[in-house]
Parts: sequence; C-alpha cells; structure tokens
Amino acid sequence: MTTKNLVILTAAAAVLGVVAYSTSAGKKMKAPNLVGKPVVGAFDVADVARVEIGGDKKVALAATDAGWTVESLYGYPADVTKIRENLLKLKDLKVGQVATGTKIDKPATVELKNAAGKAIAAVQLGGTHNAKPKGQMAQFGGGGYPDGRYVLFEGKAVLVKDALDAFDGDPKKWIDTSICKIAGADITSVSYAKGDETVKLARADGKWTLEGLGEKEELDTSKTYSLDSALSYLSLTGIADPKLTEADLGFATGSVYTATLKNGTTYTAKTGNATGADRWFKVSAAFTATGTNTVENAALEKAAKEFNEKVGKWTYSISSYSADNFAKARKDLVKAKEEPKPEEPKTEEAKTEESKPEGPKPEAAPAAAPAEEGK
Repeated sequence: MTTKNLVILTAAAAVLGVVAYSTSAGKKMKAPNLVGKPVVGAFDVADVARVEIGGDKKVALAATDAGWTVESLYGYPADVTKIRENLLKLKDLKVGQVATGTKIDKPATVELKNAAGKAIAAVQLGGTHNAKPKGQMAQFGGGGYPDGRYVLFEGKAVLVKDALDAFDGDPKKWIDTSICKIAGADITSVSYAKGDETVKLARADGKWTLEGLGEKEELDTSKTYSLDSALSYLSLTGIADPKLTEADLGFATGSVYTATLKNGTTYTAKTGNATGADRWFKVSAAFTATGTNTVENAALEKAAKEFNEKVGKWTYSISSYSADNFAKARKDLVKAKEEPKPEEPKTEEAKTEESKPEGPKPEAAPAAAPAEEGK
C-alpha cells in the first residue's frame, strides 16, 4: 500500500468517526433522560383555590368563604386534609420511567387554579399501572394492585410511582364519608315509628326491654344488635340533590327512628325510598337538659346545633343494610316466649330406686391420737 493510499484511508476513517460521534450525540440530544424530572410545574399549595378533574367523570373542588367544597356533590364540604395530601402528591410527582410503546389516547386533565381563576399547574393522566401478583396472590389467581400511573409528559407517556386514585372521578374520595359515630352504650331508649305502629324500647342496667309485650311474647335478644350499632360508624354512599322534596325522597311514608342518650341528646332519623341498592336517609339532633349543670348543658346544646349545621342539613344515601337498622317493625324484634319443658315421666326403675330406704351412713374414722413428745 502506498503512502498516498494510507493517508486517504486514515482521513476516511477520521471522517467516519466524526460522523458516528455526531450521530450518537444527536441521538442523545433528541432523547434526553426524563427519569427523575418533576412532572408538574412548580406551584405553591397555598395558592390553589380550585381543582378541576376532567375526563369521563368530572369533579370540581372549590375554596369558598365557608371552606373547601365539592361542587360535584352540591357543595358538600370537602376534606381539607385529603386535598392537601393529594396536592402535595402532584407537587412531588417525578418521572419513574419512560413508558415506551404506551399510548394515552384520552387523558384526564387535572388543572389547578388560583383565586383569580388563573391556571397555575396542570397534568394529564392516563390509566393506572398494576403490579404483577406475587406469592399466594399469584398462586390463587389474584389480580395485581395499582402501584403507579401513566402520565403525559413532554408529549411522551411516562410512569409515575403513585396511582393517584383520588383523581379517578369519584367525588366521595374528597370528603369524609362518616355521618356520625354515636357510642351504643350511651343510648338509653329507642323507638321506631311507621304508619300506625310505634315500637318503643328502653335500656336499664345494660338490658333492653320492649314496651307492651304480651304474656306469651319476649324480646328477641338476637335481633337487638342494631339498637347499639345503628348510629355507630354510619357512613354515606352519596348525597341527594337539595332540590328534591321530602315527598320525592319518600320520607313522608318512611320510617322514623329516635334514639335518646344518657346526656339528654336525641337523634331523629328518617329513612326514605330506595335509590339503587341504597336508601335515602336524614338525621338531626336535639337537646333537652336532664341536669342542672349549666356549663355542661350549654356545651351539649351547642354540640347538637353544630351537628345539625354540619350533618342535619343534608340528605344522604346509605347502604340498605345500614338503613334496615333504622326501620324495624315490632315483628322484627318479638318472638314467642319459650315455655319451660315439662319433666319427663319417671321410669319404674327410677321410682323403685327412689322408694328404697336409705342405708346407715358410714361412721367417720376416729382421729389419730397425738404422738407423745420425745418419740
């Protein structure tokens, strides 16, 4: 090979090297590393005055003079703690990995706005990512659980390490679903009224009694669990449109439940029509002083007023199972009294044994004489 050819080959190799480097560098510039980058632009949680969740199910949360509300639930109070927790999740959201080959066709947009209505941050959400079942879950055919979510970021589908389930379009995920938590042990009397029938029960020394029992009737104690549990951990499944009337909701012909507590507070609940698998429900509180402690009475009266302002103004749907606890009839609580079983006639052998005279009782053995000292 001549010197001239060697120089040409060396120059060609150098050119190819430069082209290869340039191509590689170009690729790096076109596909920057997104992992670890913040998904949502920087924003101050304190500046957020409105949250709008789009998609098939739309939810809107708004900060008002009375506090945060869920517009999608007729202005029902939102749980501020849940709002703050989920806003912080968005603020801290980072790309976990680029989901190559994944498409998000109809993303649900979450938009955060300030008090002036100006958008201050937004994110587009896809579906959730489910972890593959492991161990016994996989062995018995169980499905995986959501451990992340696909999100659109800079035009690409990326995966983040939070399922962000509060943004799925269920407004109940933004509220406290508890209606009340009244300890059953504090209840001293309960009544159920519907139509012409009223059933009254009272508790004394921890034992329930039913008014008006016949000679051959008794309270079915296996059915009295609801007397203690009806108002304990009672949760809503939905909120009724405030425009609906009591006639629309079925309260005019429904059941009325009344429970009185030791401290003089009375809770009155109405159960109405069915709504799907649930029933309409409404509850309010009243206080009648039973003692002379003016400070305690004032506190209890205030508590009843606050309960009505927070809970009593709304009509809820509750599960049919829970609603049954507020709509008992007399037949649901009474059973036929169990008569004592008659003694079985004695056999001739038993009669003979009873007629035999008792034999002499064996004499007790004499006590042992005390041992002499020194022996």
